[in-house]
Amino acid sequence: MDISALIYALILGVVQGITEFLPVSSSAHLIIVSWFFQGDTLPLSLNVALHIGTLVAVLIYFKKDWWAIADGVLKAATKKEKSFSSHVLLPGMIIGSIPAGVIGLLWKDEIERFFHNPGFVVYPLAIVGVALWLVDLKVPAKRSLQDLSIRDGFLVGLAQACALIPGTSRSGATILGGRLLGFDRESAARFSFLLGTPAMLGAALLEAKNISQSLSDPVFYIGFVTSIIVGILSIHFLLEFVKRFGLAAFAIYRVILAISLFFLVN
Repeated sequence: MDISALIYALILGVVQGITEFLPVSSSAHLIIVSWFFQGDTLPLSLNVALHIGTLVAVLIYFKKDWWAIADGVLKAATKKEKSFSSHVLLPGMIIGSIPAGVIGLLWKDEIERFFHNPGFVVYPLAIVGVALWLVDLKVPAKRSLQDLSIRDGFLVGLAQACALIPGTSRSGATILGGRLLGFDRESAARFSFLLGTPAMLGAALLEAKNISQSLSDPVFYIGFVTSIIVGILSIHFLLEFVKRFGLAAFAIYRVILAISLFFLVN
């Protein structure tokens, strides 16, 4: 058993679990860590584990929301009852997932090939960081999640599509989109996680064909379990943190990381 590979999996599981949900860009951090450790792409089994682990984390943490959606859909089908979960939230999530889904299916490989390097991620890290700070500072938070419309879901989904560019951050882009639409910080973050679930599911399904060959690799289980545990803790931390302190700390972190990375790779 290669101990160094297991340690590498543990580190990347922690990095993925934290940065997938915090608005600091998981792709940028995984690129950076991989570059420092090996300088090449992630092992297949670890890539599969991280995708599935973060999906499981969000399913577990928001289990009440998923039960509410399922209950709303069942009541709509059997009793013709309308609810926010079945007639607004779920359609908003579905429609909001279309932009990233279409762009990802058509150009995912080209995007990764062109942008997947430490030198490039400097720019989205800094730009989105500054935008998070300015928008959170200037845009009044007048709306809660219950004020969501299907149109809002689509607009936040357009922001999510921008996160296909490494360094942008899916949660950063969608929280930014939610705040631009006037949602309070906690509501913007909560919808960001819910909207991200179909994207995480899609990423996991794309790796499904590789699951069988990954199950014999201990690296898979280390990355999988670590990303679940750390992911759940990260979701809870973010929801509580932004409610009390806002987004400035994440903006500052992104800019500092971008500047540091610029000097490291140049």
